Amino acid sequence: MVNFVSQRPNHDQLREAFQAGFDSIDDGDGFYFGFRSFLEKRGFERRDDIPCTCTDNGDHGHQPECRYVKT
Repeated sequence: MVNFVSQRPNHDQLREAFQAGFDSIDDGDGFYFGFRSFLEKRGFERRDDIPCTCTDNGDHGHQPECRYVKT
């Protein structure tokens, strides 16, 4: 079994991904376009076939980084 928890984006990567999302809005694209592009360029992908990876297990809704892992 693969340990997806250790393969999630770290705090600094998430901070930069959020900033890329906000910058993407300024460029005329949506937030998720920049957020997703930033993480994908660093080897992360969103996996719908794995359990929630949110720090609170999705108790308060899913965070943008949910299910982004390196495989």
